[in-house]
Amino acid sequence: MEGSYKVEARQDYDKALRRGRREYSALTARGESGNLKVLDELTQENRIMAYIKQPLREISMSRVTGTYTSARARSFSAGFMPLHDEDSEFAMKWCDLCAIHMTEGLRDPIQVYEYMWNYYVIEGNKRVSVLKYFGAPSVRAEIIRMIPQLNPEDPNTAIYYAFLRYDRGGLFKNIRLSDARRYDVLAETEQALLGRLTPEEREEINFNSMFLHFEVAYAETGSSLSLGDAFLEYLKVYGFIRNDPLSLISERIHSLKPQLELAENMDKEPTLLLDVQEEAPAPGLISRIFSGGRRTVRVLFAYEEGRTEDNWIGAHEKGRQEMQAALGDAVRSEYLDGLSPENAYELMTEHARDKDLLIVTSSRLAGAALRFSLENPSCITLVYSRVRQDSRLNTYYGRYYEPVFLCGVAAGLGTETNRVSYITPQVTGVRHTSDINAFALGVKSVRPSADVYLVMKDVSPLDARTCELGIRQSVELGCDIALTPDYPGLSMQGTPETSFSYLLRLHGLGQPSEYLAAPAWNWGHYYTEIVRSYLSNSLEFLRLIDQRDEPSVTGFWWGIASGVLEFRSTEFLHPIANNLLQYMRSSIQLGRFKPFRGPIWDEKGEERVASHSALRPYDVLSMTWLADFIKVIS
Repeated sequence: MEGSYKVEARQDYDKALRRGRREYSALTARGESGNLKVLDELTQENRIMAYIKQPLREISMSRVTGTYTSARARSFSAGFMPLHDEDSEFAMKWCDLCAIHMTEGLRDPIQVYEYMWNYYVIEGNKRVSVLKYFGAPSVRAEIIRMIPQLNPEDPNTAIYYAFLRYDRGGLFKNIRLSDARRYDVLAETEQALLGRLTPEEREEINFNSMFLHFEVAYAETGSSLSLGDAFLEYLKVYGFIRNDPLSLISERIHSLKPQLELAENMDKEPTLLLDVQEEAPAPGLISRIFSGGRRTVRVLFAYEEGRTEDNWIGAHEKGRQEMQAALGDAVRSEYLDGLSPENAYELMTEHARDKDLLIVTSSRLAGAALRFSLENPSCITLVYSRVRQDSRLNTYYGRYYEPVFLCGVAAGLGTETNRVSYITPQVTGVRHTSDINAFALGVKSVRPSADVYLVMKDVSPLDARTCELGIRQSVELGCDIALTPDYPGLSMQGTPETSFSYLLRLHGLGQPSEYLAAPAWNWGHYYTEIVRSYLSNSLEFLRLIDQRDEPSVTGFWWGIASGVLEFRSTEFLHPIANNLLQYMRSSIQLGRFKPFRGPIWDEKGEERVASHSALRPYDVLSMTWLADFIKVIS
């Protein structure tokens, strides 16, 4: 039996040798090196700052790309196939290792240097050669990490240092992403997924094996997105790989391909639809896909858990009812209650796969909605969210900053102390600031000398009652008008039911005394227009965008002009001042006035909007800076 393995090993060496020589000849014919990469040569121009021993672990064979010294490199082609003659001592040792691999397996770990995500063999080159010949996906290795000096002229080192920061607490060893920003996303995704596991479940998972398992499945799909980026997208949609077979992982990756294509274009700006789509695409184009208009549309609304008649989620349900009443028999609408990030995908799959339109009313459910939409492309899925660069989802949102700007104008016209405040919860992570800045610019547009305070101290996003603390702080600062979120205990005559923030006059006792104005959503109108657009085939452009060569993200971002947002005001102003307020409202509706018109500087003194120019829509939507004149109380 042993002799037969030696014969097989000799035959395998002949095949490996032919493969190595073909590879060597092809590369040298193109003027490239036909031998292994040499770590010594790669690091000659880069200063090594540290050598750090890593734990023994399985490493991907695809990342073992070279050897430590040039003397060893000449024995192998660039793909680790042998180059020495069949009767050489090298060939004999290779065949011995090959026979051992076929009988009992190569179990001893190799020794490698890890440099910029790749591995270079110190000891075990022939073992790597044998394993690569047989297509082994991984090998156990003793690892020494070499950390290069940060080089401003080499963007790869900047990404690598982002990886090192991630690696302090990250779950996946030596994962390479194409952009430093993606490591933050990976860390956030990991923490969200860990939060769904028990301590016992966490202990059972081998995260290194999980990544290697994914690599095997991904290699068979033919996708062009880098492995690490693809794994991140997979985690965001499907979560951790537990005991999933390769066939299921491969199936999911194929469903994920539209998302992977989009991830390759991370910096591509999304499409924002600023107005209601009045007309369908050209009949000639549509007729190739559909014929005639829609008779009845089946719509499912998905609500996050916690809906009551009067809260934010309940406002969406009232909007659904108004839409149903407006469109009558042309629509059959239903709703799902009690959804969470953990159960949303299963419930959507159970109830929405036979629907024409799925409207998900919470951005917290976007991950589940993405997975559903990828697996059910016949159902158009819309998610209430800012347009998402990280998901191939159609979103709907609103230019809420427009009525908030008008609230700022009203505050500027109505203040007697020349001080007003914007009260909002203090949050961690990225904070989008278009609403805050719009309010402040509204105040300054009519009262340049006014002080605008952003009051966040002790105002919690988890407890609306703390907004009352913001009211008291505003009074202590001398403010007589404040825009605040609604909170328990606020009882003001005349406040509209569909508003969740109010512009209030304050009195010296630290309490609001009068309701003045409010920004408001008109969900009934919004949902009526969306479903009406579906009935007229105007939403089919979303499918057509999906069929273009370049992946895209589309977001509905309608404003006051479309009727989905409203500014509601009492008659608290002098009639002449009120005329000015209404004129500015009409100018915004007609597109003649843009609140974010320069010059505007941010809190760091950087000019964000130049004189005589206005911000582009996507720059407003993605805004995270504050105007320099806002006084922050945090």
